[in-house]
Amino acid sequence: MKNLSFILLFLLIFTSCKDQDALEKANSFYNSGEYKKAIKFYNEHLEMKPSHEIATYNRGRAYEELGEFQKAILDYKKVIDINPRNENAYLSLGKDYYRQKDFENAAFQFEKAYKLNTNSSQAATLLARAYHKSGKVENAMEYYDIAINNDNKNAEAYLYRGALKIHLNQSGGCNDIQMAKNIGYDGAEDLYNKYCN
Repeated sequence: MKNLSFILLFLLIFTSCKDQDALEKANSFYNSGEYKKAIKFYNEHLEMKPSHEIATYNRGRAYEELGEFQKAILDYKKVIDINPRNENAYLSLGKDYYRQKDFENAAFQFEKAYKLNTNSSQAATLLARAYHKSGKVENAMEYYDIAINNDNKNAEAYLYRGALKIHLNQSGGCNDIQMAKNIGYDGAEDLYNKYCN
């Protein structure tokens, strides 16, 4: 009986070490941009721990980096099944819908992320952009305002709010673009020179 207990303990420790090794290798390959190798080791890790939230999310990010968006979406949905409060999974899922120009679904996911963290300037900005792209300009303006209130250094929110104000012939658009330019947002200077000089 002692031998059986020892063997079971050894197998448990060995499996746990092998599992941890696979996750460390996967993360290392992901961080060095070797996404196919990362996926191989995430798969190995997930065979032993199929509900590992971080490994599933990171594998989704690796798929996304390789342009395999449908596989990424499946992983993000699985993460949400594992933990319905994972803000990053909703943001990543929304970005994939946004990339596919499915702005309604993108807004739906970004709104879920925002509701989980109403202090998130990033979630508010992404939600505003999805509303902006789907033609819901009042909603877009509301969330650009929220994004800036949450982080007054959010150059992206200033830039797009400014562009929307200019499009709607509202005052203050050039001031917003100037703020984005001052913060150092790429493209802000060109936009300012085009519409504000």
